Amino acid sequence: MKRKFLTSIMFFSAIAMFGSTIYAATFLTYGYPSTTIPIRTYNYASAWQTPMDTSLANWNNAGAKVKFTKTSNSPNTITAGNFNNTAYGVNYASVSGSQVVSFRIELNASTITPDATNLSNFIQSVFVHELGHSIWLGDNPTTSSPSIMSYSRNRNSMTQPQTFDINNVRSKY
Repeated sequence: MKRKFLTSIMFFSAIAMFGSTIYAATFLTYGYPSTTIPIRTYNYASAWQTPMDTSLANWNNAGAKVKFTKTSNSPNTITAGNFNNTAYGVNYASVSGSQVVSFRIELNASTITPDATNLSNFIQSVFVHELGHSIWLGDNPTTSSPSIMSYSRNRNSMTQPQTFDINNVRSKY
């Protein structure tokens, strides 16, 4: 009996010590209700179009059980342009209960362009991050694992959802 009790204490202590570091996702209280997420077709110069399309593929091929698809009649829009704020990107979601009804993502060229040493990677990093908000992921998870949702990530090199992000999305769908 004592041995079982000690084993239980050690097990739960290990979870408390390591579990919060490894799996402490920051979830939003809402997410897209389906694993297939439509996005209204967009069209930009190739310097923006190619990394934006690659960002969709980065999520679609990540094994996170979600698929972003472009369609002409989606209420979900993506806009790349010059905006009067200091953010690289913003995801404005319309929510009903815990479900995203629609979202509008803005990628801010006026902040991305001057800060990027690799423009394509920077765009991908910002767009993949903003798409993460549509599928339950919040900013700055408490983890030592790499995360596309972390503000401190290197946007010039981290362009894809990381294992930590993928596992957290899979836990929601």
